[in-house]
Amino acid sequence: MFLLQENDYAIFQNKKVQLASFYSNIRKKLNILIENGNPLGGKWSFDGENRKRLPKDYSKLIQPTFKSPFYKDIKKLIDTYFKSHFGEINENIIFPFNQKDTQKNLTFFIQKKLSHFGDYEDFISTDDEFINHSLLSAPLNMGLITPEDIVNELKKIDYKDPGLNNLEGFTRQVIGWREFIRFMNLKNYDHFHKNNFFNHKKKLTKDWYEGSTNIPILDDTIMSLKKYGYVHHIPRLMVISNLMNLSGIAPKEVYKWFMECFIDSSDWVMTPNVFGMGLFSDGGIFATKPYLCGSNYLLKMSNYKKDEWSIIFDGLYWSFIYKHKDYFKSNHRLSMMYHSVIKMEKSKLDSHIKNARNFIQQYTS
Repeated sequence: MFLLQENDYAIFQNKKVQLASFYSNIRKKLNILIENGNPLGGKWSFDGENRKRLPKDYSKLIQPTFKSPFYKDIKKLIDTYFKSHFGEINENIIFPFNQKDTQKNLTFFIQKKLSHFGDYEDFISTDDEFINHSLLSAPLNMGLITPEDIVNELKKIDYKDPGLNNLEGFTRQVIGWREFIRFMNLKNYDHFHKNNFFNHKKKLTKDWYEGSTNIPILDDTIMSLKKYGYVHHIPRLMVISNLMNLSGIAPKEVYKWFMECFIDSSDWVMTPNVFGMGLFSDGGIFATKPYLCGSNYLLKMSNYKKDEWSIIFDGLYWSFIYKHKDYFKSNHRLSMMYHSVIKMEKSKLDSHIKNARNFIQQYTS
């Protein structure tokens, strides 16, 4: 299931470890994308190159689908016992059921997607829910393929073929991010579940399960999730987690929602990702700052257009900044947000707060 044994984490135990140092250590240990002891290309991460918009001539790939021979029996079971649960029943699904088909998925990814994986990995498109993502998280977490299997295939690739930024970006997801998440879970599990840094207490209404919040980028994400059990990391982080945080949803309520809705959910992976990365409810053990945004980031990194939803989104964002202005003032990395909200015209700030209050009153309890 993992590349590292628990005793491999000993060197990190008494340190405040960030992904960058953790990842570079693993790269050296496994000798992946290393040349003469140094990172290939002169740097450990090419993440800065991986924030491109989809080009206008982008052509969507047809993702392989798989059908279980037990589909009818499973459908009958679900209809009988789990009819009210989140999700749809589809005969052909995007996730494989066995090792052979999982290997086919990996081969498809390497041959068809890897050459642009990094380029567009952060983009959200209404025309392509998956873009160039591998869809290997669920098979990995279920044990249908191991990270070692994937690494062995990646080692066969000449980085010039897919481009170093694409190969490194995917490598970082598998050997860096996934292993780091496990380490953070083992080290800080109790702290993640106990803390509530922003003291959020709201509950989700049914709209967060039905996709009826009247924020299109959120509702479309929920509907995709309902259909596939999956959306990639940016909708998870910058749409769902972000909006739940801005709306003051209690951390355990958010955790429960993620565990219920994602096919790749497991306690070990959702605990650090939700409490640490998504919500910052741990107070900064995991991340150095909360991942928050208004509509501008999503307008830049998606094909959604500015509309009424962006006004609501910005209201939630600036209302949150204002409510927690003392924290933002104290964090030098975020002090610009504090100064922006303090200098904002009162009428504009009042409008943001009103829009946020209206949304929160309607879509939380």
